[in-house]
Amino acid sequence: MAGSPRFLITVDTELSNFPRPLGISSRLGGEDWGVQRMIEVFAGLGIRATFFLDVYAGDPADLGEQRRAAETIVRGGHDLQLHTHPGPTFDARRERLSDYSLEEQQEILELGCRRLTEWTGTRPLLHRAGDWAADGRTLEALRRRGFHADFSASPWGRNCSLPRELVSGNGWQRSAGLLCGVGTCYLDRLTGRVRRVDLAGVSFREATEMLALQIDPFILTLHSFSFLRYNRSRTRVAPFPVYIERLRRYCALARERWHYRFVSALEAATELESQPDAALPWSALPTSGSWSSCVGLLKSVRERLRA
Repeated sequence: MAGSPRFLITVDTELSNFPRPLGISSRLGGEDWGVQRMIEVFAGLGIRATFFLDVYAGDPADLGEQRRAAETIVRGGHDLQLHTHPGPTFDARRERLSDYSLEEQQEILELGCRRLTEWTGTRPLLHRAGDWAADGRTLEALRRRGFHADFSASPWGRNCSLPRELVSGNGWQRSAGLLCGVGTCYLDRLTGRVRRVDLAGVSFREATEMLALQIDPFILTLHSFSFLRYNRSRTRVAPFPVYIERLRRYCALARERWHYRFVSALEAATELESQPDAALPWSALPTSGSWSSCVGLLKSVRERLRA
């Protein structure tokens, strides 16, 4: 409904360092826990998500996995945009987009656009850097390559080198003439740390408390392997159906109790790109409540002990 805050589900879709091919298709025990399973879950929720897909694999088999993911996402009716982990294709010693010059970043972006256009017939208009590793040159490179918006800004991402004003709150900003959507974060009251709203990383109480603030846009970021539980080295991997149920509950609360409007990142950017800077939704980072912060700390302790 008009006036309702926007809720965006974005999925960073990448191979990561899982054993092949768990990062994207995530097949375990004869079941798919990756992109295809996410599409089925989103269909049940009536949500059109945005998949930021990395297309820079280092060998033909992995590139084929990325191409199949692109085709699956588009066939499922979802928003497909560009994610950049350029190291395997360009320079293994430089893993992040911000490791490259302006000219090199333009080359990286153009290759990504060509591949997605070849695979799906549609050129991407939005971008998110892998590991949130974008800088001022990234925004200029995106502008020169005709992108409409960037979603790399994160107050939480330690590799994010974008201008400070872009990572000081939640919502939308414009920099170098480019619309920038900022991943939803908050300050932990007890530790003072910046936390990203993440249904695996924070407690459900903390995440729900942030929903009640009706942040616009509320950007919830998943990965293509979010339906898996794994250790840091990815040597132990198992299905994580609890995450799916948590996601369903969270989306229901967002829609029914706080009246969020679920839109894709492209739909949100299209709605806002003509707005003047002063009219773009923006809010300072909120601080979690004391009790929610305690619950979150207990969850962190349990996760560390389990690992």
